[in-house]
Amino acid sequence: MKTKTVILIFLGLLVAMTAGSVYLALTTERAQKSIVSVPAPDGKYKAVRLRVSGTRPEPYCVDSIAVYLSVYPDSFAASERNYEVYGGVCPPAGKRDALPKIEWTGNNSLRITYAVSDPAKPPRLKAKDASLFVDITGVKAD
Repeated sequence: MKTKTVILIFLGLLVAMTAGSVYLALTTERAQKSIVSVPAPDGKYKAVRLRVSGTRPEPYCVDSIAVYLSVYPDSFAASERNYEVYGGVCPPAGKRDALPKIEWTGNNSLRITYAVSDPAKPPRLKAKDASLFVDITGVKAD
């Protein structure tokens, strides 16, 4: 193969990759994130709800709750998935502002009230946090 042919193929691939990247950037919406933090009564731990939603290419909404030490920033919930104690599809639109509800019932016990919007995709719920010091109780809302 001649050098000129290799360079032309390389430039063609580069143009195709650039066009693909531009197309994806124009047709895909950036996800919207909202973070709500609820500290434990003694302030040692906190539960952080992260909601990620968007409308393109198709509507989606996912909630997750992570429990970790209060010294870490709230944004830690988005980057460290091993602290997640709850994860699932957002509740129906009428209940979205109220659920999932995070309540500390003690310094080391947390209650999460949630709604199931899609029975085929039940939420993931752990009984303990990553440190094994916080007990998690899940309550299904009506």
